[in-house]
Amino acid sequence: MSKKTAPYGTWSSPITAEAITQGSISIDDVFVDPVTSKIYHSERRPSEQGRIVIVDTKDGHDLFGPGFNARSGVEEYGGAAVIAHGGIVFFSNIMDGRVYSIDTRKDHSVPEAVTPVNKAHRFANFAVHPTQNHLIVSVLEDHTEDTPQTVCTMLCVIDVSNKSVTKIVSGADFYASPAFSPDGTKIAWQQWNHPDMPWEGSEIYVADVRADEHTFALENTTHVAGEKVNISVGYPSWANNSTLIFTSDEGSGFQNPWTYSTASKSARLALAHPVKQDFAQPAWALGLSPYAFLDAVGSRAVFLAYRCGRTSLYVVDLQTPSEPYELSYCPFSVIQRMRTVPSGSFVFSAGRPEASGGVVHCVLTTSAESSITAEYTVLKSTASAAPAFPPGIVSLPSPMTLTRDGEPLYVVYYPPTNPEYSGSSVSGEQPPCIVDIHGGPTSMASQALSWEKQYFTSRGYAWLDVNYGGSSGYGRAYIARLAGNWGVSDVQDSIDAATILASPPYSLIDVSRVAIRGGSSGGYTVLCALVASPFFAAGTSLYGISNLELLTEDTHKFELRYMEKLIGGTIKEIPKVYRERSPVFHAENIVSPLLVLQGSEDRVVPPAQSEEIVKKIKEKPNGEDKVEYHVFEGEGHGWRRAENMKAALEYELAWYEKKLLHPST
Repeated sequence: MSKKTAPYGTWSSPITAEAITQGSISIDDVFVDPVTSKIYHSERRPSEQGRIVIVDTKDGHDLFGPGFNARSGVEEYGGAAVIAHGGIVFFSNIMDGRVYSIDTRKDHSVPEAVTPVNKAHRFANFAVHPTQNHLIVSVLEDHTEDTPQTVCTMLCVIDVSNKSVTKIVSGADFYASPAFSPDGTKIAWQQWNHPDMPWEGSEIYVADVRADEHTFALENTTHVAGEKVNISVGYPSWANNSTLIFTSDEGSGFQNPWTYSTASKSARLALAHPVKQDFAQPAWALGLSPYAFLDAVGSRAVFLAYRCGRTSLYVVDLQTPSEPYELSYCPFSVIQRMRTVPSGSFVFSAGRPEASGGVVHCVLTTSAESSITAEYTVLKSTASAAPAFPPGIVSLPSPMTLTRDGEPLYVVYYPPTNPEYSGSSVSGEQPPCIVDIHGGPTSMASQALSWEKQYFTSRGYAWLDVNYGGSSGYGRAYIARLAGNWGVSDVQDSIDAATILASPPYSLIDVSRVAIRGGSSGGYTVLCALVASPFFAAGTSLYGISNLELLTEDTHKFELRYMEKLIGGTIKEIPKVYRERSPVFHAENIVSPLLVLQGSEDRVVPPAQSEEIVKKIKEKPNGEDKVEYHVFEGEGHGWRRAENMKAALEYELAWYEKKLLHPST
């Protein structure tokens, strides 16, 4: 059958907003009961108002019905809301903030609250004591004084037997990753303080534990690794009773595996020499885990690592520093939440570039020649319940390293792709392009299949993800490029990326029809770009930042002082820079049409950030035609509900059709 031609951006596509959201789910977490070896996962369901449900992965049944939502509001981004031990599953219920237990050994078990009623308390990142199972250490975020400046974070112990909560460690601004040694005699954790983010400067501590039926106490607290400002450490867990594993960027500037011996009280690199790859991602949410142990004594572990913006897997000998062994084939572009299965295998959540991801179980086999092969089994797919899309419709990612003045700029290009079309009916036409700016900004564009991207590429748009200077996955030095330059260098990187791809030898896109879009800090880059230049023909800001002065007062605690390094100082030190970098004060410079989408209950980037700049643009001559604003009631920092996910996509497509393809109408 001959293929059709039509102008780029006008192709007919079966990938509709309705089809994308119909029955769709995403994996929020994967976890394993270390006693029973049972695997569970929690899945976010847009069709149920974004509710997160805990599922027995093997038989597929839900552990609870309506009325519960296994999600934590700690640090607003949440994560680590669930843990299982000995057949009991504990979870944080965001609907009332309490921790609940479910006894999976009993049929029709109903969740039971194990913490007192206190709407000011939020719990996450649990660790069940290995012998005194009624004791659970948790991160506690206390919102009694509920302002970003007064929220208190600490480690607490929950006594399930009497439903009490007791503070055990405090003093730092943030805590994460409490982990007991297998015998329960020691505990490790991560902590950090403002103005650091955990990937900038953080510390790991170990303490002796004294616990019995009635008491819990910590003694002999010892600093293990990390340093404020200069060294980032994270993801501590115990290989055995005397060996702690974690990641650190000390010395190399890349997150590499490290070990700490409680016997010698010394830490060392777990590899023969540093590897210039990050073996961990920034901890934007609690509960991420970049490795899993492969045996009961903790002698080996498998780690994820990043290369060219996607993950690879390495087997690491934790007893003797040596070269890591890279598994020859890893079909997953994104791997997160790696968990040990006591049998010697491991599970993780994953995404693939060409098909849906999900919960994956992996078994490693070593041959007589000492080569290691991996067998992957998808236990739960994230495939939508919608009818299958036709073969060949997925646009595959093409990672590229562009060069300017000898410096690398990392991007991922997705060409227009639709099996029914051979190209444009307009002679010499290049496709319009959507430049996507990821949030963070210390984050990275995912190369896992995104039906939202395919929604546009299947209609004849090109899509370009820009991992601008400041993005993660390329080492600490690349992250540091954004220090003091937020709102400037990220904007220039975005313009340069599109300009280079529109020029020979690439000539992949139409430089006169490039839109820029992004969410959160990506939305901030969008607004800054439109203020700085008319280069982009249109823009979409999803819950983007417009007023840095205001953000220093009303964003959440986790990112309250993040800007100090990104902008180059505090607002008291450099007030003029904060005003110069705030798009709302330069709205008169915006000439390209702007679409703004915002959640009504966003506490990370509150609605005032969008409302203020929309108002300023509308006050300009013909301003009503230059900006369109939609608020999604009940949504926070991003869309969780199917109807809002659908509407947001349709608003965005209609905006580009009107302003990018037909700018005169």
